[in-house]
Amino acid sequence: MSEELFDVVFFGILQAGKDKDTAIQNMAKIFKTDAAKLAPYFAGGRKVIKGKVNADMAEKYQAALENAGLVIKLEACAANAEAEKPSATPSTNATEQPQQPTQAQSQASDTEIDTGDISMAPVGANVLENSVEVVAQKIDDISAITMAETGADVLENPVVVPAQKIDDISDITMAEVGTNVLEHSEKIIPQKIDDISNISMAEAGADLIEHPKPEIKADIPDTSELSLD
Repeated sequence: MSEELFDVVFFGILQAGKDKDTAIQNMAKIFKTDAAKLAPYFAGGRKVIKGKVNADMAEKYQAALENAGLVIKLEACAANAEAEKPSATPSTNATEQPQQPTQAQSQASDTEIDTGDISMAPVGANVLENSVEVVAQKIDDISAITMAETGADVLENPVVVPAQKIDDISDITMAEVGTNVLEHSEKIIPQKIDDISNISMAEAGADLIEHPKPEIKADIPDTSELSLD
């Protein structure tokens, strides 16, 4: 029985919090190629980065690429072949032309990545270049610290808020909807308006100021003798 083979597939999706440009640069370092050649792989859609490899090699590709910031899916080649098998029923439209690939698909199909020298670091190895060393903090003796029971009040000497005494409210009732509930509310007396039949509106843009002050224009000094030399 032949060994099961897999395709290493990328759909243009990045790991959470990862930057696209950084992921492209990381991928270029892995495959030792120009980052510009990898841009079509990030245009979306299904892209096969490495096809027909065994499970062990497929997992190595997946680990390396996901560490670079990509979301990788491993697809069994047998399932791909079944899904891509052409239909036995001929097309009813004899003049139908094959669909032309997009520019991004053409670039992706023409891009070849040399993966012959790719290798995996040992389990637990630090694969980050120039990683920041974190100094361990000294922890004092905590043997006397215990955990409180679930639901226990862990506040020491909490402030006790005494309950307020409420007087007898049995004689309080609700007013009808729309009732004026203000006692001795101020009565507003409508103002008397004189005859305004002779008032008219000025035209839009008209100057409403009577006898406006003349505009004072500033004197402009003679600048004919000035130059930038």
